[in-house]
Amino acid sequence: MIKNVYKQQWELFKNDYWKAFVTFLLVFIFSGVSSYFLLLNERSVIEELMGKVVDIFEEKNMLEPDITSGEIALKLFVNNFLASLFVFLSGFIPIFIPAFLIIFLNGALIGVLFAYLKINGIALEPMLFAGILPHGIFEIPALVLAGALAFSISKGMYKKLTNSEFRLRLLLKNTFITFLSVCVLLLVIAALIEAFLTPILIEQFM
Repeated sequence: MIKNVYKQQWELFKNDYWKAFVTFLLVFIFSGVSSYFLLLNERSVIEELMGKVVDIFEEKNMLEPDITSGEIALKLFVNNFLASLFVFLSGFIPIFIPAFLIIFLNGALIGVLFAYLKINGIALEPMLFAGILPHGIFEIPALVLAGALAFSISKGMYKKLTNSEFRLRLLLKNTFITFLSVCVLLLVIAALIEAFLTPILIEQFM
């Protein structure tokens, strides 16, 4: 049963989602790289932005000294789930700006982080391989796939306007199943890795 679900998801990805997925992934990468190089010489801007990021984590009580790894995992999952859900639901707005902006800003945040590390003389490679990639290889595709699903929904709504025979309900069903079975699963894995494994890796390699 589960095997068939993911086999179907792979077919949907190959047939319907992959072009938008690659496009949004490139947007994410471009925003990260460009923000890194643009901000390298802007120490005050970087420190202000990082201060705001820290404030967000403090508001969510994620920096409390007595918080458990399980609580961190739950908070990370909820935060990333809501972001991905917003991207997904933005597909019902027949423009792609909300999904584009969220993915762009998330990529830019990575660039800001690395620029902050660079100007403070902290090696980038350990943070990339120990602090970002272990959970990022699950979290980033989840967000990007949510963007691809949003694009598919918007495109389907346009098709329905010009072709009454188009099976919009089936498309919505497929995208919803993909979001639940793929995006949510990836976010759960990412949150567990970031909460339980990432701190250990950072302590070992940084």
